[in-house]
Amino acid sequence: MTKTRAHKRRAKRRAAHRGRDSSRVDFTTRDRELVLEAMAAEQAGDLEYALDCLLRTPHRFGSPWARQVLELVTLGDRAEEWQWARFAVAAGQRWVGVIPSPLAAKIEREICAGAGVSLAPGPGDHSWRVAAEHTAIARAAADVLLFDELMLELFLVRIAPELDCRGGGGGSWASTSARVYEPGQVTGVELRVRDRGTGEWQVVRHLGETVGLPPDALLYGRILQVPGTPAAVFAGPPSVVDEAGAQQLARLPDFDPHHLVERCVGLGAAVRSGVKYLQAPPEYDEEPAAGVRLLMEQGLDRVAAERFAMVQSLVAMYSVDPGSTPVYAFHAADALADSAVEAEVRRRLVGPSYGALWRALAAASSGLDRERFLSLAAAEPVGAERAR
Repeated sequence: MTKTRAHKRRAKRRAAHRGRDSSRVDFTTRDRELVLEAMAAEQAGDLEYALDCLLRTPHRFGSPWARQVLELVTLGDRAEEWQWARFAVAAGQRWVGVIPSPLAAKIEREICAGAGVSLAPGPGDHSWRVAAEHTAIARAAADVLLFDELMLELFLVRIAPELDCRGGGGGSWASTSARVYEPGQVTGVELRVRDRGTGEWQVVRHLGETVGLPPDALLYGRILQVPGTPAAVFAGPPSVVDEAGAQQLARLPDFDPHHLVERCVGLGAAVRSGVKYLQAPPEYDEEPAAGVRLLMEQGLDRVAAERFAMVQSLVAMYSVDPGSTPVYAFHAADALADSAVEAEVRRRLVGPSYGALWRALAAASSGLDRERFLSLAAAEPVGAERAR
């Protein structure tokens, strides 16, 4: 094959997958109206309608918002209070992101200044790194508003009291301070973290916060006290910072109106320090491996085939290094969120020889991921079911 033909084939694959894999999402006026309807519905606790609205917008399948809503809808009464607590905070972040507040605009501007990035990406810059940077900055700004400016209290009492009730009561959440934590050992669904300021250790629910982190990375976030075991969980995905960023955060003055700019600038610089730890999303521009190509010939699209192949590799690695089970569980859960991948796993990777693997992954998982792994552990191969 000539180089020109190879380039043409890669361009054709990129065009075929652009709608599913691109970090750029274009919204029409109606799409924006549906997003606002979804926000209003989730604030009222009507997650079925919120999900219906989201599925009618260009939100890519598997986006954090859509997945969180889908999980709660699927679990129904089986959803635990820690899940509702995190969902309430995430809904609050979305709310403060659209309210016309001069304070919100000021906070976001100063955090961007500290991070050394513009308020919005350039018209031609839609790279995954720029998108990730702005997502982290938007989350940091919302975090300041919700907790340091006590707007979480306003949100839970006046806007979304239904979420406050389902999350086990958020009366103490608004006073939760952001801290730098050193991640420790992961056992099952429990993660030990050490407060860099006080030196105290505590146990929080592990939701993949340590997956892919190098040894020198630190976590900056807020820990909520919730019913259940473990009785604590990060309010949302913590920011990743390096040692220099952590020291900068430790030097910031106490949060009050007189120090707003100084704190926001320092926070922006600290958040930017973790950019080097960002992991690029997978790219599928090159020729697929032979195993992936075979899966594609059998009916899977490129993305599903790559994800299923990754699950196959996790199965093999578990037999060699079961000590990394929390990492395997995180990646397998992400792949199985794709219904085509789950269907293929149920067809090929279930039965007595796989039961121990899926039970081990379930023990290191929470919520819907745990239920999915247990279901796979109990499943029988298709041939065995037909024989009955």
